[in-house]
Amino acid sequence: MTCVLRTCWAALGFAEPPLPLCSPCCSSLSRGMSAKKAAAAGKPPLRKGAKPAAPAKGVPVKADAALPSNSTRPQEVSLSSHPKELTREAKAALTLQSAFRRILACRERARRLQERQEYNELMDRLQREAFAALVKREREEAERERKKEEEEKKKQREEQQRRKRMLEAAFDGDVEEMKAVLKEVAELDTKSGLGTDERGKALRLQHRLNMVDCTDANGNTPLSEASGGGHPDAIRMLIENGANPNSRGAFNRTPLYRAAFAGHLAAVELLLQHGADPRLYADDGNTPEQIASLDSLVAVLNSWDISLTESMLQKMEAEEQRRAQQDKKQKEAETRRMTEEVEQLAKEHERCSKELQQAYCELNRRITEHDKCQRKQMDNAEITLHAIADAESLVQRLRTAAEDAEEKVSLARLKLREQMQEGSAEEFHGLKCSVQELDDVLLKDVGGKIHADGRWPLVIDPSGQAAIFLRYRDTNFLNTVNPSDMAEETIRLALLGSLRYGKPLVFDMMEVNMFDTVKKQLERLKPGLAEALLDKKILQNERYLSLRRPTDGPEYAETEFQAARIEKFKLFIVTKQQHPPEEMLQRLLPIQVILSR
Repeated sequence: MTCVLRTCWAALGFAEPPLPLCSPCCSSLSRGMSAKKAAAAGKPPLRKGAKPAAPAKGVPVKADAALPSNSTRPQEVSLSSHPKELTREAKAALTLQSAFRRILACRERARRLQERQEYNELMDRLQREAFAALVKREREEAERERKKEEEEKKKQREEQQRRKRMLEAAFDGDVEEMKAVLKEVAELDTKSGLGTDERGKALRLQHRLNMVDCTDANGNTPLSEASGGGHPDAIRMLIENGANPNSRGAFNRTPLYRAAFAGHLAAVELLLQHGADPRLYADDGNTPEQIASLDSLVAVLNSWDISLTESMLQKMEAEEQRRAQQDKKQKEAETRRMTEEVEQLAKEHERCSKELQQAYCELNRRITEHDKCQRKQMDNAEITLHAIADAESLVQRLRTAAEDAEEKVSLARLKLREQMQEGSAEEFHGLKCSVQELDDVLLKDVGGKIHADGRWPLVIDPSGQAAIFLRYRDTNFLNTVNPSDMAEETIRLALLGSLRYGKPLVFDMMEVNMFDTVKKQLERLKPGLAEALLDKKILQNERYLSLRRPTDGPEYAETEFQAARIEKFKLFIVTKQQHPPEEMLQRLLPIQVILSR
């Protein structure tokens, strides 16, 4: 472009520009113009690197000719020392240079505006894609939950249908139908992967007994229905499969009571032979003998040897104790097996979390390298971008693996709790709030629940919106998977600044369990600092002043720490894990963030 300036200068009719040459191209143009002048004067042109010929002796030399070709002319010196005495040629040169710089500035501004527009479009596109991915993931999760609920409801309907068939078949005396129902139960156990080992046999027996002793809305069992219908074959089949002959149904009536009331002699004799107790009273205060509708039934019940019933009841009690003892041993063995499974899955989850942490560190390192290349305007920016893309792919893959491992260990822990009879559903001990309520719950503590609990909040938010909310509030936000944020000096200044200005300190652990790492970094900064921070002892007796260093600025002077601001200090730990470790749930106050429907 400077060549254009030289050309314009020559077009104006000026011999030489008063300003120094600013590019090789302009220098070559100047040399070409000098060669033309020399040819016009009858002098041979000078070659590059050749010295001008010395004048002949006796020939007078002009003042201008005595100066070297590359020396500054007196006119130029006067121009530089006296700007007000600019000549017409110098003014024209300055005008051209100003216009040229204006053109360059406009082009640079247009380029930067274009880059800014492209960047904004890229950010908008990425935000739309991220939102679409989040919505898609939530929809997939909702679809999985819906299918799971439908499957559970389907199983419940099928179970209710089988029980209804069992009760109706028992009342009608349809032995084949009852056998078919029990066969379906066994096939379902096989389909669900239940084996034939000790554990499998125990579970199969339990499932069969549950079906044999199922009840209707009034509490009547299939044996009670078969007794009321007077079907000896159905009664025998049910007792052989473990039915309780002394079960109580509606109005506390036993199968023997219903058989005697309906006048079924064969059913009464069969029940007595298998341990039915004729001494049991119903709610009306009567025994089977008292409500028997036939004299033959009264005679059978009156002449029955109660010692036989006592003997059979003892055998039945011993069998129940044996089953209970066997179930207890089986449950203990199953509990040990599930505990080992939980420990194994926890180790796998810990391994996935460590790999994910390393991948995050590698991604941050690649981003830092790319930023350095951009600042230094190096040519390998494309390479660093590809490295960032590879690191992001690795993080995404490891994040998925860590989430799967967390889900497996959570399900295993839930099954273990169910096995240990701690409830089929997990009871959440903590607070719940929506994203819109984060400001009231976390920052303002409306109602004083956090203050009353005495523990720092543990924000459980798998969606990640709580972390975004806290990042853009007046907080000192530290990403625990970023090595630069976990440096000792960074943590010290963040903690000291939060205490000095009375603002929250946030540790975002994302999907990784970084609780132990945070405590280790605090201990390296100062022994006992982790416990003092978690127990809030650091706020007592100005213990926080021990974090000051002589190199800190005057804003961290001892007199700058005011009690009113210290009271506003808060510590938030944010995690995306749906089921954080037990240690965190004990040391911190869990606050679960729920998405608004």
